[in-house]
Amino acid sequence: MLVKAYFQDLQLCFTTANLTTTWQRLEIGIMAGCTISPLAFTMAMEVIIRASKWVVGGERTKNGLRLPPIRAYMDHMTTLTTTAACTRRLLGKLQENIKWARMKIKPNKSRSISIIKGELKDVRFCIGDDPIPTVSEQPVKSLGRWYNASLKDKDQVQQLRQDIVNGLDNINKTRLPGKLKLWCLQFGLLPRIMWPLTIYEVPITTVEKMERTVTSYVKKWLGVPRCLTNISLYGKGVLELPLTSLTEEYKCSKVRLQMTLKDSRDQTISNAAPPLLTGRKWTPSDAVQQATSALRHKDIVGHVQQGRGGFGLAAREPTWRKASTSERRKLVVEEVRREEETARSAKAVSLAKQGQWM
Repeated sequence: MLVKAYFQDLQLCFTTANLTTTWQRLEIGIMAGCTISPLAFTMAMEVIIRASKWVVGGERTKNGLRLPPIRAYMDHMTTLTTTAACTRRLLGKLQENIKWARMKIKPNKSRSISIIKGELKDVRFCIGDDPIPTVSEQPVKSLGRWYNASLKDKDQVQQLRQDIVNGLDNINKTRLPGKLKLWCLQFGLLPRIMWPLTIYEVPITTVEKMERTVTSYVKKWLGVPRCLTNISLYGKGVLELPLTSLTEEYKCSKVRLQMTLKDSRDQTISNAAPPLLTGRKWTPSDAVQQATSALRHKDIVGHVQQGRGGFGLAAREPTWRKASTSERRKLVVEEVRREEETARSAKAVSLAKQGQWM
């Protein structure tokens, strides 16, 4: 009743220095300036989803889990059904309920995709009399990820590699000194490419090639010889530079995503979490299992002396047994970083000249 009353008669007025307008009645959308507007919008979307999803059944996975036919993130809504007839029935119910909330579906911003026996088919769906374009006709970008007719990430991975090269070239063409170019790389380019590396299925070998490209520019901007080992650039030892390894950040992001899906409080998400494909050289599931085993072993050993300060002077880390879900995720990511640093230190020991500082 609260949601219905809120959307039934929503009005606003504008005030300037010399004039105040009359009250204007809103007919489409919500008022972003209202304090309770985001809460009411969330409640309205939940009402729309609950009132629409009962008309059809969701897809059933191999392990017997029934997926919901409607999934939403704010005003982005995705429907997943088993037949075209179910999709048309669900779209009709959604359009009816969204119209009740004084909103509307925009067919030109929507996309449809139909897969029958593993093949992409040209099946048309409509919102009223307006057809919804297919991903074959117009690829769509949702939450930072592109969807096209190939249903693969190969084209996006190639585009990501080209974006990295173009970004490095643009930074290199500036007249900034080398240290400021490194700042642009560390705080400008790398954060922008981490989300595509997280959501796309990028093999670890491809990421290592990307890192070699980035490292070549880093050595050029620092003025160091090309034969200098990468350990001196990304290591966290005595001679530490404020640079992060692209491969290390990629592994941490995949591990973080793996634990976010598996440890979700929503049983539908945790039970239907897809496997993260990163190639055969390294997998997030094995990394999470290895890090979890190391953290459990630390719980058995207990807190040990660190330095000469004595017990109680250093900040105590949360134990794996008593840590919350978010704390466990942070502990696993830190353990993955520690393992990467251990591997770099082991490689540095084997270097006769450049590893003498060890």
